[in-house]
Amino acid sequence: MPPRPTLRAAAVLALVAVALTGCTSSRAQTQGSNDGAGVIGVSLPTEADAQWSRGGDALKAELVARGYAVDLQFAAGDARTQGSQVQNMLTKGADAVVVAPVAVGDLAAPLEVANGDGVPVVEFARSLAGVDAAAAFAPDPTELGRAQAEALLADLPSSASEQEAPDAATEPSPSPSGAPSPAASAPATPTVARVALITGSSDDPWDEQRFAAALDALQPAIAAGTVQLVSGASLEAAAVDEDTAAGQAAAAEKRLRALRVDADAPTAVLALGDAVTRGVVTALTTDPPAEESPSPSPRPTASPTPEAPAPLVVGTGADAATVRALRDDVLDATIFADPRALVDATADAVQALLDGETPAEGEGVAPSVVRPDDVEELLSSGWVSTDEL
Repeated sequence: MPPRPTLRAAAVLALVAVALTGCTSSRAQTQGSNDGAGVIGVSLPTEADAQWSRGGDALKAELVARGYAVDLQFAAGDARTQGSQVQNMLTKGADAVVVAPVAVGDLAAPLEVANGDGVPVVEFARSLAGVDAAAAFAPDPTELGRAQAEALLADLPSSASEQEAPDAATEPSPSPSGAPSPAASAPATPTVARVALITGSSDDPWDEQRFAAALDALQPAIAAGTVQLVSGASLEAAAVDEDTAAGQAAAAEKRLRALRVDADAPTAVLALGDAVTRGVVTALTTDPPAEESPSPSPRPTASPTPEAPAPLVVGTGADAATVRALRDDVLDATIFADPRALVDATADAVQALLDGETPAEGEGVAPSVVRPDDVEELLSSGWVSTDEL
């Protein structure tokens, strides 16, 4: 393989200076023989979501099988950390970089260095407009949001009569005059589903597109009066606005606990994000945390409002906790786009680019609606194991 041009010193120094401020913890692992095929740097958002930990493992295994050495790193959900990771990969001589971008801004400088030095960049399982990449293989966030809202609408009860249908063998009681009672002849009253939308970040383009698509899919039902948005009617209202997966999960848990003691508690929830889904599951399956320091002389207060019945929930992802909740009927459904379906195309693109060829056009993976009856398929595919559940 011919030697690559030297990295431009000014750009390297500028990136290193920025990266030293505000970085969070991350994990790196390098594997492969580097038998001459080259070194591939892979930077993924966080190890906390199975989408990235298992997708990253599958991509690394495929690249190693093709003879590459792989430097796989996770950015702990921090965009500046990811920018630093990619810059360090380039400094150490990576021949290609695969990235699932956390954000655009912090990648701009290292990707400018990569392009200037002829290092190909490929997006994997997450693609953002503005990232200068030679190829991208990712699901469409609008398809994810639309599929999620449509799954929720399909499972909502459509009328009160469906919830409380009388026994077919029971005749309606006549009124004293012998005419049918008004209750027996009154038309069914549509059931209004009180829906809450919860998402991760209001400044993440991925979350923004997924939220907009979900809200758009709900609009006909909202206009018809069968769905009422009781929380999250705008992106800013729906977002918990935490950057890390752990922060989003904790904030989503807190959000749902508060909603369930509200007078208009939701009867259905769209949890738009893998970490958000885990937080919603925690809120529905565990007791609330005890107060850390109760007052020694509490004043008499009204009895707290009891929690509403558990809502129908459609989430995203297939982390072990999510699949367990699905199996136990805590979740109605989850929307899953298996990143392993993108591995071969991503590795093909890397190989083509390093060989000086034009890669095949980017492709995505269609989201699947996974319900409790589908858990066995996730087990048989190797995505999760029975031990994890």
